[in-house]
Amino acid sequence: MESEARLVMIDGGLPTPVLQHQIVDSRGKLRRLDFAWPDEMVAAEYDSDAWHSGPEALRRDREKLAAVQDLGWTVVPIIADDVRRRPQLLINRIDAHLRSARAA
Repeated sequence: MESEARLVMIDGGLPTPVLQHQIVDSRGKLRRLDFAWPDEMVAAEYDSDAWHSGPEALRRDREKLAAVQDLGWTVVPIIADDVRRRPQLLINRIDAHLRSARAA
């Protein structure tokens, strides 16, 4: 699904994201972002049902999101429906965050 999401982004005219971009949070923990636009500090994270369900997954995801946001990043969550059913809305969401970051 991440490959499909990447193709939707590129076909939708977004700048090509950096895949699996690595950052280190304020506690020294390495974090990988599924899709990143480092100059704008915007990331998109694909949340699959299989990997991101259950109490432990929720805790892990929230911890990562907080750590990344604490560094000043904007994170756009993505699910399968965004990619397959609402690709233009996904493009618009990411594009709005990229534009906002460039204007700041």
